Amino acid sequence: MIYANTDKEIMDEIKKKAIEIFAAKGYAATKISDIADSLSISRGPIYYYFQDKFGLYTSAYDHFESELMKIHNEIFSTKDDFQTKMERIIFEFSKHISLFGHNFFFRIKEIPELHDINVRYEKMNTLFYEEKCALIREEQRNGTLSTSLSPDEIVKGVYLIYLGILEALNSELLSRDQEEEIKDWIHLLFEGLHKKMKSN
Repeated sequence: MIYANTDKEIMDEIKKKAIEIFAAKGYAATKISDIADSLSISRGPIYYYFQDKFGLYTSAYDHFESELMKIHNEIFSTKDDFQTKMERIIFEFSKHISLFGHNFFFRIKEIPELHDINVRYEKMNTLFYEEKCALIREEQRNGTLSTSLSPDEIVKGVYLIYLGILEALNSELLSRDQEEEIKDWIHLLFEGLHKKMKSN
């Protein structure tokens, strides 16, 4: 049941539930009726606000992308050191992306109608990768970060930590509610990367 008054509140409720269903079943296997039934509503409001499954998925992806961009830009605009920025990025990205589970992006490269979304997704990931490399190069030039590893090697280490934490959240090895424990694990793992950067 939807307990909302404004159009935006209704749309947000539908979108939130749609993300859960897409995350569990993937785009191809999800039907509008799955989302309507889980909300105990008819399919009418979904068609009214989103037109069809593609429109609903697009709206859910827009939310996914805008939140990631907001997190990324906010953290990169701070004067924090590299490790602090990366630990915060890993924590905030993992929390947000884990809401979309394993299947939200399952096989989207193979679904023609999702081509543009896939292009946007890959473009965003490339941007994040390049901006991390640029930050590392700047800190290495300033002498605040070791040059023993290349920017690509350091970013690879950052992604290994991030993917490990994300998988732990998706598999419920870590609970999203235990934020301090998640941060402790990220810091511990990053210290290992920091040692590698110093020892090479």
